[in-house]
Amino acid sequence: MKKIISFLFLLFILFNFKAYAIDFQVFDMRNKLFEESKEIKALLTRSKDAVFLTAMFDTCIIATSQLDAYFSMLGIFGSIKKRDLSEVPIDFITNWLNEIKNTNEMNIRILSSVTQQIDQITRVHIKKLETLFNELTGRINAELDKLSLIKQSLKVRRK
Repeated sequence: MKKIISFLFLLFILFNFKAYAIDFQVFDMRNKLFEESKEIKALLTRSKDAVFLTAMFDTCIIATSQLDAYFSMLGIFGSIKKRDLSEVPIDFITNWLNEIKNTNEMNIRILSSVTQQIDQITRVHIKKLETLFNELTGRINAELDKLSLIKQSLKVRRK
């Protein structure tokens, strides 16, 4: 009986994982970062902080690329046959999310340590990026929690 319940729980999670993409908050964060990169790029030609703005633009693009790679990795779940379920894909994706989280934390530290004289509009975008990276870290933590539940259900299924 426990095996049947565990298996049904696992199937429920896997099927919901695909449906979850419809309202995917991490994807929304990716779009917010991309929009912020466009706003920063528009400031490059008229600001004296062009070097700093270029670095901020780069952080947005790198974060967007990391998230795009994560979305591609989610395709792993669609390619796994039910009888071949293992923890390896979950570990791989979990490690990738942890790397994104580490990059976010580094970006936040760098942005918050700016002490040089910069334009007010640049300061506004620094605060906005700090907020976006903090929000993304929170959403990544939520994703990691979901992956942890899936991993636990695989362990239960094996018993």
